[in-house]
Amino acid sequence: MNTDGLRLLGALLGSLLWAGCFPVLAAARSLPATPDDFCAFAQSVIAETALVPRVDIYDDREAFIQSKPTDDPFLVTQMAALPVSAQLPLATVISCKMRTAERINAIHGAEDGSGSAPAGTESSCDAVHRRVLDEVMAGVPSVQRRLSPADWVVEEEQLTFIGPRWIDPWPFQPVTRDGAGRLHLHTRALYVPYAWWIPMPGRFLGNYYCHLANPAYIEALTRGQVPLDSLPAQP
Repeated sequence: MNTDGLRLLGALLGSLLWAGCFPVLAAARSLPATPDDFCAFAQSVIAETALVPRVDIYDDREAFIQSKPTDDPFLVTQMAALPVSAQLPLATVISCKMRTAERINAIHGAEDGSGSAPAGTESSCDAVHRRVLDEVMAGVPSVQRRLSPADWVVEEEQLTFIGPRWIDPWPFQPVTRDGAGRLHLHTRALYVPYAWWIPMPGRFLGNYYCHLANPAYIEALTRGQVPLDSLPAQP
């Protein structure tokens, strides 16, 4: 079964478990003003939800690896890594641990009595990249751009189902450059449906993790503030 099929199956099982027939109220946020809220933005895209989680920030790799998103409080975890250089200590990658749409609906469904589902259709890490790229490009005047939208390629997420494969290698490299000079946005996902036939503790179910390019890094590349020859080659 391919990536889309596995995600669709997980979403279907989650919807059967939830068994709700609420109209969907889904709204993705705009990019936040501060990078500390980035994973809340990513959560809004991944699950098409207007619910705003608290974001716990980590700066220690092992502590972040052990962290998990939670339902009460609704919380996601975030860690930035891989600075551009000693001269430009801008993180290139932000890793987010989030909840799936089906888990959000199962746990938070119709809590306010509105009859609306708090989350919509399950999305993907590469969908987050597309939203980020669109918003970054919209925020940089064309006369200040050294790269246009056509200079970027958003790669489909690399989907994994177990933690060790998600964290190897660490830190994840989110941007490469091909022989034609185009920049490729890469992301690796860990997806575990909320309704899953593999026995595991409940805290592992209904999670969606993403390694994502830092929006500020994408903007710096777009503005020509980062030398393109510093990027690794596209495999």
